[in-house]
Amino acid sequence: MTLTLDSSPQNEMLDAIVIGGGPAGATAAYKLAAEGHSVLLLEKAQFPRFHIGESMVPYLSRLLEMIGVSEKVKEAQFVRKAGVEFLYQPTQDLRRQIFTNLAEGQNTLTYNLNRARFDQVLLEHAKDTGAKVLQEADVKKLIFDGERLVGVEYQYQGQRHEARAGFVVDASGRAGLISKHFNLRKMNYTLENVAVFQHYTNIVQENNPGVVGDVLFNGHDDGWLWGIPIESDVLSVGAVMPRRILKQSNPEDIFKEHLERAPRIKRAIEGATPQFEKPKVELDFCYYSEKFTGPGYFLAGDAVCFVDPLFSGGLFLSMVCGLKAAEAIHEIFTGKNEKEASRYFTNFCKTAYDSYFRLVYSFYYEFDRNMNRMGLELPGGFRFVLQTFAGDFWADEDQPVMNYLRSKKEWDTFEEPFEPVYKCPIYPDNHYRAADIPNLPPPEDFLQTIPTDQKLVQV
Repeated sequence: MTLTLDSSPQNEMLDAIVIGGGPAGATAAYKLAAEGHSVLLLEKAQFPRFHIGESMVPYLSRLLEMIGVSEKVKEAQFVRKAGVEFLYQPTQDLRRQIFTNLAEGQNTLTYNLNRARFDQVLLEHAKDTGAKVLQEADVKKLIFDGERLVGVEYQYQGQRHEARAGFVVDASGRAGLISKHFNLRKMNYTLENVAVFQHYTNIVQENNPGVVGDVLFNGHDDGWLWGIPIESDVLSVGAVMPRRILKQSNPEDIFKEHLERAPRIKRAIEGATPQFEKPKVELDFCYYSEKFTGPGYFLAGDAVCFVDPLFSGGLFLSMVCGLKAAEAIHEIFTGKNEKEASRYFTNFCKTAYDSYFRLVYSFYYEFDRNMNRMGLELPGGFRFVLQTFAGDFWADEDQPVMNYLRSKKEWDTFEEPFEPVYKCPIYPDNHYRAADIPNLPPPEDFLQTIPTDQKLVQV
C-alpha cells in the first residue's frame, strides 16, 4: 500500500502528544486530560495485547486512587495480594512478609495483574477522561523546530498524519523513540539477567502451598524464581538467571532444572496446563538515560529506564513518572518556568530509579539472592525494608535502609549529578521514620521461620 501524508485540516495542534499506551503513557494522558488539556495518545498495538504478567507493589493501590481508576480496577477483579513468601532454597529458610506491617494509614492490599487486561483498563480510563486515543497508530517521524520537538508523523489506517503539540511525552517502552533518536540509552552491563517463563492455566488451588494471592519467591545459588497468580486459575512462573547460564543449554531444559530448585512453586503447578508450547525467554537487560527531558519533551517508563523486575516496581515507577510528566507539563502551561519544571521532574525520576537499582544490587551482590537476609540484616529492620520494597523510593534522607544503600557510591546509577528528592508522592505524611525505631512494637510474623513442609495460613 502506498502511504500518503494527510495534509487536511484534520492535522492537529494539541497541548500534548503521548507516544505509547502502556501504563506510563495512559497515566500521563489521563492526567493531562483531567487537567483540561488536549492530548493525543498514539499506541502502536491493538489492546488488549499480551504482556508478561506481574506482581505489584503495595504503593500502587494508593496511586490507583490518586488517578481515579481504583474502582475500575476493583471491578476488573484482579487477584488481590496481601503478602509475599520468601524461600531461600539452599538453607530452606521460609518466611512471609505481610503488608499489614506497613505504616498505619497505608494500603495493605495490592494486586497481581494480567497485564493485558490491566493495561486496557488504564488506556480506556485515559480515553474516558478526555484523551484522544488511537490504537494501531505507529509513530514514524519526530518533527522538530530547531532543537525543539514540536510533533510527530504517524501512520494510521493506511495514511500518514501529522500532529503538533506544545509537548511530547515518550512512553514508547523499550522502543524508546526519543532516546534512540538522540542516542541517550546506556546499557547497564552489571545486570545482564534473562528470564525463562511459562504461564500455567487450570491451577488446582488445593496444591497451593501458601496463601491465596501471595507471590511465591524462591532464591537459589544461580538466580531466583517467581510464582505469580495473575488470575484466579493462572500462575505465571519464571526463572531468572545470568545470561551465561542460559547459554549453557536450551530454555526448556534450563527452566525444568531451575523449577526443580523451587519445590513450593513446582507443587503449586501440579495438575495445571502450560499455556505456551514452550517456555518463553525475556531479555532482562537493564538500561538508563542521563536525560529525562529536553526542549518540548519528557521521557517516562521503559522509554527511559528499565530495571531488573526483582522487586515488582517497574510498572509502579512508570506510572508515577508518567503522572509527574503530565503534572510538569500542566505546571508549565499555567506559568511555571519550563527549565525549572523539567529539572524537578528529572531529579524526581532519577531519585526513584537510582534507589531501585541500589535495591537490586543489594540483593544480587550483597545478600547473594537471599531476600530473607535483606529483611533481617539491612539497617532499621524489616519494617523499613518492607516500606522500601513497597514503593518508597523517595525515602527520607535519614531513612535507615535507603540511607545505607545511598552510601554505596559504587552503586551510583547516573554519572551526571542530580539533586535527590526526599518526599514520597504516594504517602508523604504517613510512613515509618528513623525516629520511630525505638517505639516500634516487637518484631513478629516475618521473623518467624516456617517449616517448608507446612502450609502457610491466612494472616
